[in-house]
Amino acid sequence: MRWLIVALLLVGLAPPASAQGAAVAVSTGTADPDYATAIDLSGSGFQSIPKGHGGIYVLFGWVADPWRPSQGGAAGVTYRYVQDSEAKDNNGFQRFVAFPDSDTASAANGGVIAADGTWRTRIVVPGARFKAADRTGSVTEVDCRQVRCGVITIGAHGVVNPTNETFTPITFAVPRQAPPPPPVPTTTPPAVTTTTEAPTTTTTTTTTTSSTTTTTSSAAPVDVATEPVSGSRSTWIAAVLAGLVVAGGAVVAIRARRRASEGKPE
Repeated sequence: MRWLIVALLLVGLAPPASAQGAAVAVSTGTADPDYATAIDLSGSGFQSIPKGHGGIYVLFGWVADPWRPSQGGAAGVTYRYVQDSEAKDNNGFQRFVAFPDSDTASAANGGVIAADGTWRTRIVVPGARFKAADRTGSVTEVDCRQVRCGVITIGAHGVVNPTNETFTPITFAVPRQAPPPPPVPTTTPPAVTTTTEAPTTTTTTTTTTSSTTTTTSSAAPVDVATEPVSGSRSTWIAAVLAGLVVAGGAVVAIRARRRASEGKPE
């Protein structure tokens, strides 16, 4: 009977689901050094405490042994991580995975640790460089190409839990560029390039010969008495009249001489 009571007591004091060999699997172990990379995480072997306070923080950062809080490690001294708000819609740099039915489960943005010690979430790695501040406010820049960085899990809300402390390394490399896809076959004939020469302008000069037809109209007789005489025509008429006068005088003179010679009185 006494042994039965002791056994029952041991069962009652036994820890919840054990997390022996806690580990984190990552969808990719290589991140882009210059751009943000989203990495899917799946945990197994973690300690799950029903209605326990807190859970685990999932972080990305740098560690230096001994980094674990259970071994005296401290943020900003033995490990530094990308800081983020604790809101559910934060940038994804930091996740809180709660214990099932925990009093802090409503604040979880990374899910819940199942009774079998498994959980799934996604974290964002901002790049190879980040700035971290310690508890005194001192800011330090971390270059993960020079130091060891990766995914860190520690007890959340100030609860130190050595069973749930893990570190999973992440390396950095420029991702390979995928070759461009081959051109899609098409039945459309290739475009034909047509070169259009400037048109040559020929100027033709046409000479038009105008024939001038002179029409001679028979003018009506001019009445000397009614039409004024001008120029050389007037001179000609005057000369004719003078000639007639002279001729008439000569005739008179000749007749007078004949009569004189015949002895006839005038």
